[in-house]
Amino acid sequence: MKRFFIPLMIAIFILLSACTSSTGSTIEIEDPWARAAAAMVGEMGGHNMGDMGTPAGNTAMGEMQHAGANSGAFMVIRNNGNQADRLIKAESDVAEAVEIHLSEMKDGVMTMRQVDGIDIPANGQAELKPGSYHVMLIGLKRDLVAGEKIRLKLTFEKSGSIEVDAEVRAP
Repeated sequence: MKRFFIPLMIAIFILLSACTSSTGSTIEIEDPWARAAAAMVGEMGGHNMGDMGTPAGNTAMGEMQHAGANSGAFMVIRNNGNQADRLIKAESDVAEAVEIHLSEMKDGVMTMRQVDGIDIPANGQAELKPGSYHVMLIGLKRDLVAGEKIRLKLTFEKSGSIEVDAEVRAP
């Protein structure tokens, strides 16, 4: 009986260790979405300057290169783990640059600045929403049309990277 006891205890220990270890991320992304936006404010060659309100054929404006617009992505990041985590990077192929930003009211003026991350408390959440923390999509490479989805890659300090599809919604 003794010769089976030690191997049995080792097997039970290994089984229990496997059951209690976390193999997946404790981070969940809820309701990711991005604001619809036009990628171009004009076209080269003096054709259809669109949002610029400039008549076609204006030489100075016609020489302007494509200028990418910006948009924002929003979501709720839920941390189901017992350790705090931090969103430290965001990426997307729809924009030239992607940054983490905070918009806030200061002295009656809305300001926006880049931040180095967003803390996600243990067993808590952070809401990325208009007028607060958000993912800034800078220099859109194409129009973001309501109803489509864009891919975002979010990188966390402890949980690694998570890819999500964000629905594009009209402003």
